[in-house]
Amino acid sequence: MLRIALGFYIYGATVLEVFVYYPAWVHIHSDWPSFKVLVDRLIIPYYVVPCFLVLIPSVLMFWHRPAVIPRWSVWAALALLLIPTVSTLAIQLPIQFKLEEGFDPVLYQKLRSTDLVYRQIAAFLGFLLNGWMLLRVVQNQKD
Repeated sequence: MLRIALGFYIYGATVLEVFVYYPAWVHIHSDWPSFKVLVDRLIIPYYVVPCFLVLIPSVLMFWHRPAVIPRWSVWAALALLLIPTVSTLAIQLPIQFKLEEGFDPVLYQKLRSTDLVYRQIAAFLGFLLNGWMLLRVVQNQKD
């Protein structure tokens, strides 16, 4: 249940990031670097840390999971977590660090487009898979 709860939390935070936080950037006109650094300090404990913590119960689910959750879904869930994690480390973070120096519309667009392709699609599919796993657990509790 911890894995499923963290998965829903992370997806909610991801939706806020992509539909609220990133679009707001173009409206920050004064002291961009201070804004970026300040908000990033808040995002790390409330978003980044849970994104890495969810990997622990995800791996543990290979050995400790309800019988109604098949092993293939654990593999799929783990892959759908690793795709955005690797993308964040390899693509988004380097862009984010450059943006801390100053707002650059080209880098901003690159961040948004790579975020959509490498993070948001996997996050949405993970959300659906998470919901399916939760539904299986809940239905099994009724039986």
